[in-house]
Amino acid sequence: MNKIYLALLSLGVSFSASAQSDTTMMRDIYKHALTHGQAYDDLRHLTKEIGNRIAGSPKAEQAVRWSESLMKALPFDRVYLQDVDVPYWDRGPAEKAILTESQEPLKVLALGGSVGTPKGGIEAEVIEVEYLSDLKKFGGDVYGKIVFVNKPWDESLVETGMAYGLNTSQRSRGPAEVAKLGGIAYLFRSLSSSTRDDYPHTGGTRYTQGIDSIPAMAISVVSAERLHDALQKNPKAKVFLEQQSGWKGIVPTHNVIAEWKGTEHPDQIITIGGHIDSWDVGEGAHDNGTGITGTLDAVRTLMKIGYKPKHTIRVVFYMNEENGVQGSMKYGEAAAENKETMIAAIESDAGGFAPRGFDIKASRQAVDWIQQQWKPLFEEQYWVSRFLQGSPGVDSGIWAAQFPNTVMFNFRPDPHRYFDLHHTEKDVFEAVDRRELQSGVAAIASLLYLVDSHIGEMPQ
Repeated sequence: MNKIYLALLSLGVSFSASAQSDTTMMRDIYKHALTHGQAYDDLRHLTKEIGNRIAGSPKAEQAVRWSESLMKALPFDRVYLQDVDVPYWDRGPAEKAILTESQEPLKVLALGGSVGTPKGGIEAEVIEVEYLSDLKKFGGDVYGKIVFVNKPWDESLVETGMAYGLNTSQRSRGPAEVAKLGGIAYLFRSLSSSTRDDYPHTGGTRYTQGIDSIPAMAISVVSAERLHDALQKNPKAKVFLEQQSGWKGIVPTHNVIAEWKGTEHPDQIITIGGHIDSWDVGEGAHDNGTGITGTLDAVRTLMKIGYKPKHTIRVVFYMNEENGVQGSMKYGEAAAENKETMIAAIESDAGGFAPRGFDIKASRQAVDWIQQQWKPLFEEQYWVSRFLQGSPGVDSGIWAAQFPNTVMFNFRPDPHRYFDLHHTEKDVFEAVDRRELQSGVAAIASLLYLVDSHIGEMPQ
């Protein structure tokens, strides 16, 4: 038997032993997460005792203090708050939208960041378009009108995040584009994956410096169809709008951070977490209560089964992802100033439905390696099979430019129902299934274990 054969045989035995060890560890992770995991119970407290928590609000600060206490109850080596200044936007009293002719109410929500209407509201004719670019056909006729962008969701797309992405620019750019032409308000068909959704979906919008700000609202899918029908019967139909939203200044708050020191490479950091804030409707359960309670429970799971990390694992709950990303910007700036070595990041911000896999920001060679080495450990027994090159997630993506060599993973649960709930009153604790959430905890904990154990083997 020659030396080369013996060397290959030895290498094969080593690979086999490593795979067996990983399989055993993942089995222990799943068993603990599914039977003793605490994410679901933590989520109940977050949603029912605290509720929605827009950045800058008293509820957001309550969530910060509660999260800090959760982390301090675990054997982290360090738990601390990172100061962040955030802009505070307040919705004010419930919005009103009424079809003038029939006095029929329409279901609306102010878009995040919107200014309010003048006192007493506004009433005007409505121009309906599918795309903002269609406004060029109306020229000066837009002046003094309410513009209604009625672009239906593309139901043919299985990847609902793609459908969402195709329309979000019209939500964010709409008010500024309409104001340029003299329009006095903006109505945007909600980004919903349901064709019979009568819940308006809020979300961020923005204005352009030097252009008058106009009030902007999301209108539910069902109400959008009612308005469309009214305009078909009477192209000069009018709508009354009233809202009192607005910015309330800059508020000091915090990111919440905990560190579990590595035994071999304590100066090399793996970041894991998501954003702690939510919009101010519903309870912020899937967006992003499941993200923070799930990632913390993933780390807790490894602690409970006796794992000792090689690298420092840092849990980060970012503040202000929904309307400013100030938390992730501050985190990235501080890490860069401290010259930290960020070897990997895992983010969860796509809901708490059944786990399907991870998008990966890394080289093609690294992604191929992950597909060959790690994907088989997940897909057959645990039904987790998506390991594709893709987006790192919003918060990780904000500081990715400062750490271009950091391998980033974006947790991807089943996408089909998420945008039925996203940014609405329906995003409540009751919409989360315990087994699905805890299965996601197990998938994230397993990935965290594999990254910590084998990232040195990964090609650059």
